[in-house]
Amino acid sequence: MRKMLILLVLGFFGPSLKAQETAVIPKFRPAEVGPTTNGLTEPTPVVRPPDGMTSDLPVETDSDISLNKIYTYLNDPIRNKPVPDNAMMMYEPRYWDHGAITGKDRLDRLGNMFVINWQNDGKPGDFTVRLDYRQAMTREKVMTKTQEYKDFDGYEKTVLKVVGDEYVKGGVVNSWRISIVRDGKIVAQEKSFIW
Repeated sequence: MRKMLILLVLGFFGPSLKAQETAVIPKFRPAEVGPTTNGLTEPTPVVRPPDGMTSDLPVETDSDISLNKIYTYLNDPIRNKPVPDNAMMMYEPRYWDHGAITGKDRLDRLGNMFVINWQNDGKPGDFTVRLDYRQAMTREKVMTKTQEYKDFDGYEKTVLKVVGDEYVKGGVVNSWRISIVRDGKIVAQEKSFIW
């Protein structure tokens, strides 16, 4: 009895349901509008320097120059406590503090360390390893540290440090960009995630 009642209801409302499903939807076509330039030319792309910088160097990457590895370390026992069960991590602050005798010596070594491994497989040239960085308390102000190399080819390990008064006044380095510069152009670069 129920089956017959269900079939009767479906038979009665079924054609109206199908009619709703097959309703024709008109296709919308916007009016075709041709480009109107009125004599204007396409704007040239403007390379904007990073926030906090007034100008930046042009980028022309060179496949002969490579940044192999960048190692960063925060040498601050309060903000970066080494894991007590890991001998290598316990050794790291000792390595950076080696030779610090007085409390002032230790304070002068607190900060961010950047170890940059890079190489030039091309012909020798004059290079500058450049570190642009922002710190926690300087907001968008960009500071720069550089290391010069004359007539260089081969492999090099460059260490740049933001330590001492720079670290105490500016705080932890939040974002950074490391560039290899030749003839006023950036030939290789790496950036932190939030640069």
